[in-house]
Amino acid sequence: MGKRAKNTWIIITLTLIISMFLYGCSKEKNPLENSNKVQVGEIAAIEDKKIFDENIDNLSAWITYWDLDVQGEIKSLDKQLKEASYFAAYFDSNNELIMPQLLVDYYNRTKDEDYTKYLTIVNDKINSDGTSSLKDKDLLKTLLTDSTLRSKHVKDIISLASQYGFNGIEIDYEQIKDDMELWNNYLLFINELYDESNGIGLKLRVILEPNVPFDVLEFIEGPTYVMMCYNLHGGFSEPGEKANPQFIKELMDKMESVPGSKNFAIATGGFNWASDGKVTSLSEVEAKDLIKEYSAKEERDNKSQCIVFKYTDEDGIEHEVWYADKNTLNSWMQVIKEKGYGISLWRLGGNVFH
Repeated sequence: MGKRAKNTWIIITLTLIISMFLYGCSKEKNPLENSNKVQVGEIAAIEDKKIFDENIDNLSAWITYWDLDVQGEIKSLDKQLKEASYFAAYFDSNNELIMPQLLVDYYNRTKDEDYTKYLTIVNDKINSDGTSSLKDKDLLKTLLTDSTLRSKHVKDIISLASQYGFNGIEIDYEQIKDDMELWNNYLLFINELYDESNGIGLKLRVILEPNVPFDVLEFIEGPTYVMMCYNLHGGFSEPGEKANPQFIKELMDKMESVPGSKNFAIATGGFNWASDGKVTSLSEVEAKDLIKEYSAKEERDNKSQCIVFKYTDEDGIEHEVWYADKNTLNSWMQVIKEKGYGISLWRLGGNVFH
């Protein structure tokens, strides 16, 4: 073989080696591409991961007119959120129903969202001079005692809900306590409201407090009855949890005599008890801000699954905070779900669902 031939073979050999090397490098890219696909899949799985356990598939939640920065939470809940209650319409000084403009605007922006929408009515009265009367029992007596006024009230509620296109009505009239005459008129009102609303396809939810005298009252079948499973501790008590499994179970037992669809509401957030006697409510976000600000050590209470921490502020005042995070809420939800009941969440806003 001549020198030129040898050089030719050397060139051919080098070309083959380089080609094989480049081909090998190109083949090595495929595992990386596959790896990228796995990572994308993992991200998709994270995005698709439910906030609460898989069996929580029919959640209701309240949206309040004073805290409407909730779209992130709604997006996080995704398909677990089936119903939303727009809180709330109240009464003016003439006992006429009004809906806050902020809530009207928010409803108009979200009315096409894929969940059932209720308008909540509360017995709060806001006067023209700025004064207010919350959970006004006298207002209820005025509206419900006289049959003509009661009938007008029913029509006013249905008219307001229909005007905006809500899917349902939610009645949250509180502080009736042991006034049996008012209870009897209240039940007449619920019966009449259900007949009228059901006739035009409006759903009805009725909110009930833990102190309702179920043993002497007869509720009709038809509405969804929602028990408030919170405020076990609060501004009226020593530090402690808003709820725990035993408290929830007792309320479920108490509701056994109520016919039809039943739902149990649990509360987000918590309270901050100060050693000077001041008690303030706070959201999960606010609680976490305090933990960071004061480098507080948080612990989980075994009984309630609430988060508890203590700190001393810059004025030397000691604080004890109890609040619920999503793990707390999930544990309470499981107690309710075991009985097959619906679950409501008071409320959206200030929660860390991500």
